Amino acid sequence: MQTKVPAALKNSGAPVTPPAAEPQPITYALRTGGVLVETCPSWCVVDHAEDIEGLFAEDLVHEGAEIELRTNTIEGSQVSILAARITQFPYSNDGSGSEVPYMALRPEASMGEALGYSTPDDVEAAIRRTEAHLRDLRGLNARLVEARAEYEDRQELRPESLTVEDVRSLPVPVLLKAFGLKVVEFGEMPHGVQVWLDRSGSEPAVYLLRSLPQSARESLVRDCLTAVVEARG
Repeated sequence: MQTKVPAALKNSGAPVTPPAAEPQPITYALRTGGVLVETCPSWCVVDHAEDIEGLFAEDLVHEGAEIELRTNTIEGSQVSILAARITQFPYSNDGSGSEVPYMALRPEASMGEALGYSTPDDVEAAIRRTEAHLRDLRGLNARLVEARAEYEDRQELRPESLTVEDVRSLPVPVLLKAFGLKVVEFGEMPHGVQVWLDRSGSEPAVYLLRSLPQSARESLVRDCLTAVVEARG
């Protein structure tokens, strides 16, 4: 059992580039007594060197690498007007939902300082920076989807605990695993049947028409499972 941050991590106390090696468990001393053993998710870049000396479990936070949009002020300095990073408080119990990876957006344009007298060329340059930031934000959002899927893979999901919103948002492989379903393809069926759900046998399965494209398969599976959840009342 590890009692300190791996040597591959810096002791700066600031987010650092994650090591290439598989994340290792870290043992934290709890201020309430005892210890907490936690492995950082793959996207966390925080140096937990100070945390291991003592913390409350609910204060443990994982943070991903930050992206930000910066611009020049009228005085020539730079300010950040939007920053974003994936964040998670895995042991939060305040009901905010922060125990699941979420996007932390930090708008910082409330200081009231004028950003300058922008010419058309200045505006075009700002547009290019904004477009690049949006591309980065889309990429980070895709990483957030992966981070939430990674989180869900670690949980013991039970069908009775899933909501309609869960069925609409969770990755289909995670849903199939939670419901204990396998996918079986079939060739043709009468009456235009494309999918049906059979949970009566020893091996529950979703039967899908073999010719269906992937996008249609996911939509049909979600529709079937949504009906199951809604039928619970």
